[in-house]
This record gives sequence, structure tokens and C-alpha cells, in this order.
Amino acid sequence: MAEPTFKTGDMVVEPTIGICTIIGVKRMTVDGKEDDYFILNPPSGSSKVYVPRGMMAKRGVRPPMDKEEVRRLLTKIKTPVQVSREDARQQYLEYRDTMKSGDPNKISKLLRELYILDQSDDLKGKEKEIMDQARNFLIDEIVYVREISKTKAAEQLDEALKVMFKEKQARDKKPGGKEKE
Repeated sequence: MAEPTFKTGDMVVEPTIGICTIIGVKRMTVDGKEDDYFILNPPSGSSKVYVPRGMMAKRGVRPPMDKEEVRRLLTKIKTPVQVSREDARQQYLEYRDTMKSGDPNKISKLLRELYILDQSDDLKGKEKEIMDQARNFLIDEIVYVREISKTKAAEQLDEALKVMFKEKQARDKKPGGKEKE
């Protein structure tokens, strides 16, 4: 698959900050290397992020989902996942890597896992913070793609999570009930 080409004015998703607008390209020398840097601006407008042209894909910068991808994502969120408890430090590192990926499917799976733990009163330490980050990351993209308010996007996401948790509870009550990814 070819790397996407970006230009000034494009909306992109940068994994560590979410939806951004490319507001320009600037030729800069950093550590003795000259390169073109995309200037990314989040909706808050409070900061600018400079990303070398050749590092956009490696950093996980991607175009936003389209309406169909958002619809599929919200449908997928309604499907329960299996939650496993591992070494807390290892699990935290995995959560952090998932967030850094910027992949909405991976982030939605992480959100479902953490939501199940939260509803089961088993959320620990930084997991609540990561759950909020995952939720907000997805909400921001839904807001942009569907052109709706943050409140409406949060309602849609929260409703999908509630459906998923009810389904998980129903499966857990059945003999031999098992979640899948």
C-alpha cells in the first residue's frame, strides 16, 4: 500500500494529539539534516507540531477515517472482547503502545477492555487515564468525520460501549459463553 501524500490544508490524525490540520510545510535543518517538515495544528490551535515529511508514516500520521469506517468502528465496539490481566507494568506499556499507534481499531479494542474493567470495578492506577485518552481520541475523530458535536459523538460512543457490556454480561451468564475479538 502506498504512503498517503499530504499537502497544506489536509486534515490528518497524528497519534499523540489526534485530529490536526496541516497548516504548512517548512524547510528546516535539524541535527545537521535538512528536510521538509509538515506543520500540524490541532483544533485547539494551542500548539504546532513539526513532523519531517519522511517520518509521517512512521509516526502513524494518517488521513481521518471516512463515514463508513466510523460506522463500522461503532458497530465493532458493540462486540465484547476478552479481557486478560497480565503484569501491570507490561500491560501499561502495551496500552501506551496502542495509543501511540493511532490505529482506531486497536484503540477501540483497548477502550472496550478498559470499559469492561471499569464497569467491573477492576480498573487500576493509570488505566482510567488511558481509558479517557482512548475515548477522547475516538470522540474527536467521530466529531470531525460525522460533523457533529462532541456531546453527540460521546453519546454515540458511550451507547456502543453500553451495548457491548450488556452483551458481555449476557454471554458470561450462558454456560460456555465466550467473548471474541
